[in-house]
Amino acid sequence: MEFFSYIGLHTAYLIVFSIALGLGLGASALSYVLFLFSGNDGKISRDEFKLLKVSRIVVWVAILLYGFSGLGLFTLAYESMLELGIFYASMTVATILIGNEIAFTLRHLPRVHDIRDGNIALDAFVLESGAVSAISWIFLMFHHVIYRTDIGYFAFMALYAVAVAVAMLAIWLMRRKSVRSHDVVILKRSVLAAIFFGLIFAGAWYAKADRFIKPAEIGKRIVAEVAGTTYTLDDVALHNNTEDCWLVIDKKVFNATEASRLHPAMFNCGQDASENYHKNHGEGIRDKMMKYYIGELRNGSGITNVDVPFEKNKTLKPYRELYVDEGSWNPRELMLVVEKDAENILAIDGTTHKIVGRVNDVGFQPHTSVYSSDAKYMYIISRDGWLTKIDLTTLKPVVSVLVGKNSRGTAITDNDKYVAIGNYEPGNLVILDAVSMEILKNIPLTMEKDGKQIESRAGAVVEDGNRIIVALKDGTSVWAIDTDQPGFPVTHKFSDIGEGKPALHDAFLTPNGSHYIVASQGSKTVWVLDVATMKPVAEVQTGETPHTGPGAAWGKYIYIPSLGEGLITVIDMTTWKPVKYIKTGGPGLFVRSYSKDPLYPYVWADTAFGDHKDEIYVIDARINEIVKTIIPVKGEGSWHPEFTYDGKFVYVVSQTANEVEVYDAHTFEIVKRIKSDTPSAISNVGLRIEEPGL
Repeated sequence: MEFFSYIGLHTAYLIVFSIALGLGLGASALSYVLFLFSGNDGKISRDEFKLLKVSRIVVWVAILLYGFSGLGLFTLAYESMLELGIFYASMTVATILIGNEIAFTLRHLPRVHDIRDGNIALDAFVLESGAVSAISWIFLMFHHVIYRTDIGYFAFMALYAVAVAVAMLAIWLMRRKSVRSHDVVILKRSVLAAIFFGLIFAGAWYAKADRFIKPAEIGKRIVAEVAGTTYTLDDVALHNNTEDCWLVIDKKVFNATEASRLHPAMFNCGQDASENYHKNHGEGIRDKMMKYYIGELRNGSGITNVDVPFEKNKTLKPYRELYVDEGSWNPRELMLVVEKDAENILAIDGTTHKIVGRVNDVGFQPHTSVYSSDAKYMYIISRDGWLTKIDLTTLKPVVSVLVGKNSRGTAITDNDKYVAIGNYEPGNLVILDAVSMEILKNIPLTMEKDGKQIESRAGAVVEDGNRIIVALKDGTSVWAIDTDQPGFPVTHKFSDIGEGKPALHDAFLTPNGSHYIVASQGSKTVWVLDVATMKPVAEVQTGETPHTGPGAAWGKYIYIPSLGEGLITVIDMTTWKPVKYIKTGGPGLFVRSYSKDPLYPYVWADTAFGDHKDEIYVIDARINEIVKTIIPVKGEGSWHPEFTYDGKFVYVVSQTANEVEVYDAHTFEIVKRIKSDTPSAISNVGLRIEEPGL
């Protein structure tokens, strides 16, 4: 199991699969050559017969290995396989192969042994069986290559039937004078039968052949939900492995994750794959590929849109599951885990590390959340625009309200009166009454940029007291809204942040609430605003594509990870200058510190992408160096460290491993592993309430 965890289960199965194919092909080819070139009189020697028997044993070993590894690969990507005609074709060939081997082992071999003269006679059935075995293994060996031609079930089977016919024809031509006359007749008829089946499959292939899509027709096939979605090459580059594979063909962006898991060698994940695609498929883009289409490629650089289009929930009816007595927990101690794909919230008691319950069906890919100051209510937004209010004392959902089509940011004013939601679509800020959940105002995020009127997506939404600060993702601007004034006016606007290069993404307030920090990803900087004077203070150089997350600070330092490279920027808040760049194993998303205890010296960070995506780092803020590297689950992506309310433990999510890990915050040792369904983020209620802006 340690070996599997090191190389990955898919790779391990693939290695066994390849070994099985190699053994089967080698052994069956040996038998076939033996039939072609040994014993011109139609017989083979005892030694050759022994070699033949050994080869059949090897073939059976290969079949068992093939079945085991093939079943393993199927369980990893069964949804993709069941959509492929080539999968059903290879299973048909495998069935023929197994049936042929059973007949060969139990019937043909015993029949050909002639004890009286010490030789073995070769009849038509033995020769045909050898041909079928060899051709079957060849087609199973190369079915991945044949898949690249996009020919489907009937084409594969037509080629297979023709190949069997050719193999039998070769035997007939070479053996027609050395076998009995009635065997020659059987060989002839078998060749004709194989050709007949080949013609049937070829006809079916022609009738069901895929058609190319003309470029002008592609737009008609786009799902309404993704119309207008655009991505940069930098966006695509984030999705660069078989577990998360995007690619570009003819300036169109495809999420090819399902297909790449099945055939990882043929994809250029995270890159422009146009040349490779057309080399294998000719001009145009096929129907089969268009089902993975998610948007268009646009000019420019920077991380601007890393989201996958989705189908919206037309209604939402969240419900709770309790595993302990209602009210037996302290809401401030709760560790709330977003189970992204499952669309749930998992609640864990941070003092006992026991699961207390779940809130199910809170919307597509639940994203960010905020909490009332008394820890009674949670407000969580899903990416399909549903805002759900949950009573944390009972875990009962209170109400769900649709506030947008594509939503991200959340904020709640310090007086608990208003909740604000930032939307990608439409580009606006929605302000609601936190008690009644009534929508009070929509503020369109429209502005002029480069001489054109644009509607910007909302980036981070952060509360500063009763003021809401929103980053305009595409507008490279920051707006402040005063909720204490009637009508919620926009009182401040700051433009051309980061030299006007998009996108503004996430943001946070420093622990004392004095400064607002927003990531300007296109300019590789963070922009700093003094919230007391509402005047910009600095723009600080960071690593490639900064991603602040919820923020981390210790003493006079703040820590900024980077999405574009393995680098954490340490910034001195007294001078607003970078004082150190800490190298990590790869791009990171989140850093966290324990703000309640200034004597606790450790900052925890993650690596979200790349070869070191399974690493969590502990940084000693006194020397600003990594002092511990933790690997929660070898080979699986682990991120989003979060402290418990008392600071004794740190939780980490491992989404692809379906697990949450608990670590001792001081010894860095694992304390517990908790099963979870696609956990993607985690928050401690008490800390998020007490930290400004969260």
